[in-house]
Amino acid sequence: MNTVEFTNVSFAYRGDWLQKIRALKQVDLTVPAGCAYGFLGANGAGKSTSIKLLMGLLHGHSGDIRLFGKLIGKVNLRTRLGFLPEQPYFYDNLDVGEYLAYLGRLSGMTPAELPAACDRVYQLLDLGDLRKRQLRSFSKGMRQRFGLAQAIFHKPDLLVLDEPFSGLDPLWRARFKEVMALERQRGATLFFSSHILADVEDLCDHYGVIDHGVVLEQGKLADLMGQAPLALIGSGPAPAEVTAVGDGTWRSVFPEAERAARLAALPAGAQVLRLERQRVALEDYFVNRIRSVHGAGKRLADANEANEERAEA
Repeated sequence: MNTVEFTNVSFAYRGDWLQKIRALKQVDLTVPAGCAYGFLGANGAGKSTSIKLLMGLLHGHSGDIRLFGKLIGKVNLRTRLGFLPEQPYFYDNLDVGEYLAYLGRLSGMTPAELPAACDRVYQLLDLGDLRKRQLRSFSKGMRQRFGLAQAIFHKPDLLVLDEPFSGLDPLWRARFKEVMALERQRGATLFFSSHILADVEDLCDHYGVIDHGVVLEQGKLADLMGQAPLALIGSGPAPAEVTAVGDGTWRSVFPEAERAARLAALPAGAQVLRLERQRVALEDYFVNRIRSVHGAGKRLADANEANEERAEA
């Protein structure tokens, strides 16, 4: 069963001077149960709007949104969710322990379950020494740590995180990834957006790309990485169209589909020293994918080219 399903979802709102803004035009995405899904998109692409609709914070969309196979709107579904918004807001007059206990009761936890749940998130996110601190005294990074703690506190089936690495230093980014991996090992489904694409590569096995309110593509990350070309390093007689490495060896790069034909066509006496897949950088792929749709950055490149031509003249 899929944990999240968007089917032909669109959403519009009124902006300045009551201008109609179509934030989402056609969102179709599927998040399989138990996966880690990275939701990718530039600023304003529709990531946060999609997440707010999923969480019931926005209303008035067309199309269907389903959680655990059921249309959103059923209040009892929310006890199975953990949510960290991009800009979390807390009741600042409460301390860490008070707020967690409050959220635990809202999630249907019994008083007997609260102490163990508190101890678990205190340990995972180093909040034990801060349990009596009021949230108004927290820095941005500390608030982000508490935000993840409250999201995982009740061991939800689905963890929805909007830009979870925002405001974190490298040490805490690494810790967040460890905690998210532990949540997935526990059986939770992860659905999160991020601009730090290396983190998506580290954590996710599924991905989706949204641009200008339309999901351009989605699928398994392994399939995307599998599109990378192969590099063959060889010695001896070289086939046509290879690059000399300089130490007596040569290098040939070709797509996976040509593997068998390329190996069969090697000249007699040629030796294969190494055959390896080149790495696809998710960040490069993402930038090129978005540019191929709406030409982001093209005007700047054209301007630079025009300036160079004028300089040469």
